[in-house]
Amino acid sequence: MYKILSFKNDKYLGKVAKVKFSTPKRGSYAYLLGNFNAFNEGSFRMKEKGNRWTITIELPEGIWYYAFSIDGNITLDFENIEKTVYRRLSYKFEKTVNVAKILSGEKFYHYPSLIYTYSLEDSIYIRFRAIKDVVKRVFLVSDKKYEMRRKARDESFEYFEAVLPKKEELEYYFEIYTADEIIDYGDFKVDFSEQMERFTPPAWIFERVFYQIMPDRFANGNPKDDSHNCTSKLSVITHHGGDLEGIIKKLDYIEELGINALYLTPIFESMTYHGYDVIDYFHVAKRFGGDRAFKQLVNELKRRDIKLILDGVFHHTSFFHPYFQDILEKGKRSKYKNFYRILDFPVVSENFLKILHSNKPLLEKYQKLKELKWNYESFFSVWLMPRLNHENPKVIDFIRTVMKYWLDRGADGWRLDVAHGVPPDLWREIRKDVPKDAYLLGEVMDDARLWLFDKFHGTMNYLLYEGILRFFVYNEITAEEFLNLLELLSVYYGPAEYTMYTFLDNHDVERFLGLVEDKRKYFCALTFLMTYKGIPAIYYGDEVGLKNMDVPSMEISRTPMEWNTEKWDKEILKTTKELIRLRRRSKALQKGIFEPVKFKDGLLIYKRALENENILVAINYSKESQHLRLPPSFEVLFQSGSFDNVDMQLGPFSSIIIKEL
Repeated sequence: MYKILSFKNDKYLGKVAKVKFSTPKRGSYAYLLGNFNAFNEGSFRMKEKGNRWTITIELPEGIWYYAFSIDGNITLDFENIEKTVYRRLSYKFEKTVNVAKILSGEKFYHYPSLIYTYSLEDSIYIRFRAIKDVVKRVFLVSDKKYEMRRKARDESFEYFEAVLPKKEELEYYFEIYTADEIIDYGDFKVDFSEQMERFTPPAWIFERVFYQIMPDRFANGNPKDDSHNCTSKLSVITHHGGDLEGIIKKLDYIEELGINALYLTPIFESMTYHGYDVIDYFHVAKRFGGDRAFKQLVNELKRRDIKLILDGVFHHTSFFHPYFQDILEKGKRSKYKNFYRILDFPVVSENFLKILHSNKPLLEKYQKLKELKWNYESFFSVWLMPRLNHENPKVIDFIRTVMKYWLDRGADGWRLDVAHGVPPDLWREIRKDVPKDAYLLGEVMDDARLWLFDKFHGTMNYLLYEGILRFFVYNEITAEEFLNLLELLSVYYGPAEYTMYTFLDNHDVERFLGLVEDKRKYFCALTFLMTYKGIPAIYYGDEVGLKNMDVPSMEISRTPMEWNTEKWDKEILKTTKELIRLRRRSKALQKGIFEPVKFKDGLLIYKRALENENILVAINYSKESQHLRLPPSFEVLFQSGSFDNVDMQLGPFSSIIIKEL
């Protein structure tokens, strides 16, 4: 069951509620799951209180979806009759879950929190919310009267927005028109210099375009580092020999592509090619060239002004990490017994160890171990990755130490793996000790509101990716519905929307080109990515048309990079370069206002504007040509597909970007 204990005004998220969730006690441990943590264990561990599991968390006002996990098994709240099927294409989740209606009952709401009132570049953004279908018009009244645009709606509310020229201070109230009366609401005064101290991302992030690399799958720069010389006795999927030296040798290629920031999946010592089972957090894996190669890479990147963020795996470690091995050896006497979520001793059986150390083929060994029981919590019930105990101050100190260690050695930030599986309070504590110019990016695969501002500068924008899939790939939503999703995310995330990491694919999902199976459609989606808010990213190989592999779904997009240029799709490469360069040249695309012009019948038209730069983007994602109304004087900056500049007809699955003169 859930119970709303109280409401308050939060300086970041506006109206939030303190909500208590509980369920009758059964099993040895329990977690609260929901779309606030992508239904992932780890972040909200419930406590035993009497004969119930309980936890109290703060949630923004609205409709939320939740369930419980008991001993690793998702369980419904049978004390709450409200249920629904919750579905997310972006992380392949579809289950019946419970519904929590966290509503204060207030017809109207505004509070100068960060998502409701903020300044960015030369504009001020003011938002107002009302219960759906109550308000006819809303005006913001300040030095003059501004009619607010009806921006978006969700299950409960409508949101309105006014965008004003930048000011240091603003005094204002709202004039609300309902069917029956005119109401004056509020009396607010905002000092934007003070207010914007709540949102202080690194200044360098806005002008970057990221390139994500899985080092093992990218380029082999030193055959001496190959896997036969490395610890890989438990790898189920073959190492391909990529290393940091390979990345160094391909920096001219990366720079020519227009990329000025790299995100590398884990580079530290581990048993697997992907590295998400870290054994040693303080040394780069020998198969990747070791610490020497890292230092060389950092020096080359600094020389070229290419930023570098590393992948931090702090939800779990490897089974073979020395701390966990100490627990295996010493049991309850180990000084690390509280470093992990241990359920009982011994943590594994003698039979488990016998199979682990046997000479059986690797795949057979791995499969047999999966069938056995172990006495510790782990990532996605994978025995190789035991979960850390994030309530232990020593674990927090360990994470802080590792992050500082690599920032001091030249990294420019961190992408935090399974960030939604680690308590948000931990990330808040970590953030306090991270230099202000380091970019902190969390992997949050659903609604990211609980993880922003005082935790991360941005997250991987999976809700945007969800909308991209539903519109561009599966045709599940109309252009109008896609716009509402975009505007709703703008309301939910406020200025953090500009520092979210945006993508068409990554190492955990299928390559986008393989999903749409049509270059024209791919170019339309890529045009959107490069002209919308957020920090865009290219996944290695997308720029040359790299295909998905015919392997299990988690591995499907991890195809080794193709370096035979005769196999490259030159049209995709050319188009990708053009869009990256356009993105990097345009301040309007990086930080400008987003103004929807027309979202209808598969046609997306919007403006991005900053100071004197006005960019108009038109994407025709339909089978029919569409007429465009363009300004009398303009310059074409980019075009894919067909455009008749006499009749102003944009062809099917075509896009155009123009600059107003």
